[in-house]
Amino acid sequence: METMPKEKTYRFQKTYPLPRAEVWALLAETDHLNRVAGLFPVQFSEAQFADQAMFKYAEAKALGLVPTKWREYPFEWVKEERYSVERVYEEGPLERVLWTIECKDVFAEGGPCTEVTGTAHFTKRNVLGQAAISLVALPSLKKIVLSYLDQYISDNKNRIIKERPQEKASYPVDAQRLDRLLEQLRIIYPDKELIKKLEYHLVHTGDDEVLRMKPYHLAAKWSVARKEVRDLFLHATKIGLLTQSWELMCPNCRVPKKTASSLSEVKGQVHCDLCGVGYDLTFDRYVEMRFSIHPSIRSAMDYTYCLSGPMMSPHVFAQYRLKPHSSRQVYYPALPPEARLRTLKTNHTLDLVPGQDTSLACSSLGWERPAAGLSSQGGLLELKNESDEEQVVVFETTRWDENALTAADSTSSQLFRDLFSKEVIAPDQQIGVESLTMLFSDLRGSTAMYEQMGDARAYRQVHTHFDFLRRQIAEHNGGIVKTIGDSVMAAFYNPNDALRAGLAIQSESSAFNQEHGTDMVIKLGLCTGPTIAVNANDLLDYFGHTVNMAARIQQQSKGGDIMISAQEWERESFAEGAAGYHFDISKTHYKLSGIQREVELVRIHHISMSGSLAV
Repeated sequence: METMPKEKTYRFQKTYPLPRAEVWALLAETDHLNRVAGLFPVQFSEAQFADQAMFKYAEAKALGLVPTKWREYPFEWVKEERYSVERVYEEGPLERVLWTIECKDVFAEGGPCTEVTGTAHFTKRNVLGQAAISLVALPSLKKIVLSYLDQYISDNKNRIIKERPQEKASYPVDAQRLDRLLEQLRIIYPDKELIKKLEYHLVHTGDDEVLRMKPYHLAAKWSVARKEVRDLFLHATKIGLLTQSWELMCPNCRVPKKTASSLSEVKGQVHCDLCGVGYDLTFDRYVEMRFSIHPSIRSAMDYTYCLSGPMMSPHVFAQYRLKPHSSRQVYYPALPPEARLRTLKTNHTLDLVPGQDTSLACSSLGWERPAAGLSSQGGLLELKNESDEEQVVVFETTRWDENALTAADSTSSQLFRDLFSKEVIAPDQQIGVESLTMLFSDLRGSTAMYEQMGDARAYRQVHTHFDFLRRQIAEHNGGIVKTIGDSVMAAFYNPNDALRAGLAIQSESSAFNQEHGTDMVIKLGLCTGPTIAVNANDLLDYFGHTVNMAARIQQQSKGGDIMISAQEWERESFAEGAAGYHFDISKTHYKLSGIQREVELVRIHHISMSGSLAV
């Protein structure tokens, strides 16, 4: 009597009238995909390293009843083309499942479409395996992919902003409390249409969409300015509609390693079990501000359905597993200029330069050479693993997530400092900021002004001018860190914003003086570079060479101008910040207080609004 083969392969295919990139974004978000398909939540262990391989133990209750445990190995994928994942079960009717999704451009129905192919390889453990495949596993896989894409197309026929399929059409909320808080929000925030978008999002999208929200991601989806969504979220948090958290990101795998509810809980170093490294936090890379719906409004459940699908690592363009002492021919897609190869766990990196290398080898000590030449258009490459352990190799960009609202970005905004002035790091902590632009101001002739006007009148005028500075700084995405006498120290995440704030201050100072009957002349200086964020008397403050340089550069201002180092002027792209202004520049060498060498500075003067730009 012939026995039924243990291994079975099933394949299904369907064509969709959608661009391949759009289909990939839907199917590669495997956590959301599994959630909507009605699969069960999964508990994952930390990374395990055994039997010459890397994996995570996963436990769930199949159909909500039967405990199931398996080893889940790292996904393999090529961005926008294919992904696969292998599961090896500890017990039960199945031993192993290898699941693959492929996306291919085709021309059908009179236009470009995407052909989606799903392939499942099953290895049965016993006679119940065939029943498990036929009745549960295969129907579930088809539902995950085909029904999901069908629903997406059906749901978005008449929508301008496309929405992913959700588990439900709407979710239970405390409607009375929600309405009350939204009414408060409408009073303090001017954009009522944007508030409607937020309301829809909080009520009609799944739990995973309303937990750890990224405002810049939603800004891109809604086609709204990033600052507007960020400010909306800050206001909504202040009134209790949302809660905030600080996600401490791993610099390699780019996923949160810890979560802090307050900056005071953020410590200077974090460990990543997957990468096997400890790393120092920086405000502008590894600390992200995210938002969740307040639990008093909606009880969103923080369940995990998949932990390591491709969209969990959007910076990775391709990922492959290499067995010990083996070689493998792999395809890599078109890569951006800031790309590299890296091995998971060991974190051996290999810089990429233009070239036509056809073979690369890595061992337990790292790559065979420090750089490799690959085609920017993509191609084939033989990867060799000369170590005793499985290696997971990723082709990735070193650019950071452009939709991340970093701590450096949020805390340098005036609105954050106004609403969350008590949000400071612990007194014993110092956290680096890789790049921040510091602006210092001063009033020319302020000592004489106090003598001529008297203290009370001069004090009022100085504070009126502080309001003017604060308004211009806030409008250009900056925040006042502190005032020192009649001077201001402000921080900007983007150098262009700092320059634009300075140009606005100087071009509008004449109108300010005319309106208030004053004759104030403002001196400004800028400097961009690394700083250290500290707690100074319960104030989030910044120290370091960049801060000192900004203060000393400002001292060379004559008033009505902006001073900046010539090196920074040439290094930074200021076209966006300077757009719409007319000004002259001149360069001179200066001896700055406390600085041994002379520094060449650029003076920006004769500033006015203009339809054209002269530099």
